[in-house]
Amino acid sequence: ASITKMNATDGKIVWKCPLKSSVRNSIAADGGMVFAQDVQGVVYAVEEATGKIAWQKDLKIGVTPALNDGLVAKDGILYAGTGRQLTAFKARTGEVLWQNKEWGRGEGCVATLTLSDNDVLVGSSHWGALYGNDARTGKMLWQDWDEDLRFRASTPAAWGDVMYVVSGRALLMLENKTGRILMRKKFDYCVEVASTPLVTKDAIIFGTATNGIVALNKETLEEKWHFKTRDALILSSPYQGNHPATVETSPVLCGNLVYMG
Repeated sequence: ASITKMNATDGKIVWKCPLKSSVRNSIAADGGMVFAQDVQGVVYAVEEATGKIAWQKDLKIGVTPALNDGLVAKDGILYAGTGRQLTAFKARTGEVLWQNKEWGRGEGCVATLTLSDNDVLVGSSHWGALYGNDARTGKMLWQDWDEDLRFRASTPAAWGDVMYVVSGRALLMLENKTGRILMRKKFDYCVEVASTPLVTKDAIIFGTATNGIVALNKETLEEKWHFKTRDALILSSPYQGNHPATVETSPVLCGNLVYMG
């Protein structure tokens, strides 16, 4: 297990930083540091220039279920862990700023923490709820146990004062500060995937469990287009039967092209 830095132009390995255990989700970067958390709940801060570990902290999260969540860093603060081990650190030193005590993790989850521009940190409990915490103080602002959010693997995508999330058979738009559901778009196909919606000025684009990738008009929520991939090699989305065209990855926009795996 390691974090590896490679040259973007030729793929040459610049350094490799060994870790105690595997990292199964997003890493983060801020202020010349790279951050990761492994499945055993150890948080690492690595110097981007040298690959040396500046500090590490054990969240003491337990090994079952493994910590599969992703972390996020911004403006000198790292947000890591989940449930009652959700913790805000000073990114340079590892000093603890606050730790969540108001909601537990429940089942394992593969979502990454979402940090909105209005300082709401959104965490997840699979088969449970979405939770919003004040990123400055750690205070829980809201929890949303809506039935369409319970079986969610996707990370919410923040856009201004709202966020978009796909879950079950629906796309939902929620208010960041309150968790209030502003709109709900139901589908006749399943979106129980880890795909984070790509939100542009005029479209919402996301992967599905059976129908490949779908783009909706951002204003009307009507389908603009869809692209059905070939059959998935692995049945990663549960209960979908044979030959699903599953897209678990998050679409990325570069110029006028959307890339996904």
